[in-house]
Amino acid sequence: MMNKDDWYTDRILWRANQHNLFDKSCIKYSELDNSRVAAIEEAVPGIEKPVLVFWDSEKKWTVLCALHIYSFFEGQLVSSALDEIDKSVSVVSTDGLSEDIKKSATILCLDKVNKSIWAPAGSELFALMGILKMFPLRLKDTA
Repeated sequence: MMNKDDWYTDRILWRANQHNLFDKSCIKYSELDNSRVAAIEEAVPGIEKPVLVFWDSEKKWTVLCALHIYSFFEGQLVSSALDEIDKSVSVVSTDGLSEDIKKSATILCLDKVNKSIWAPAGSELFALMGILKMFPLRLKDTA
């Protein structure tokens, strides 16, 4: 049996592979270079069980951990426990043109906690949305 952290990590990586995220700008945290790790750890000291990173720059990134998500953009750090998301995530349109939302949107709203997170526009944003909508996972197969 898996513990909760391992179960969530396994499901995150499984879904990321389904969406071919590692062929895009998504990186496994374990494969990040030292300068990116330093930038993230400066903003989130003691970050626990980081799994995936969506990276634009030191001023714009999102880290998906086993049990939390952290997003740094517009000078602010936003975080949420994955279980608090409660399968409720929506795309925030910044330009008001719904036909372009699939190409231009870069913000997801975690509706239940009323927090916004950044992700790269296009398929990566929608892949992250799909991953986040899995939570909370049922824990019948975990210890």
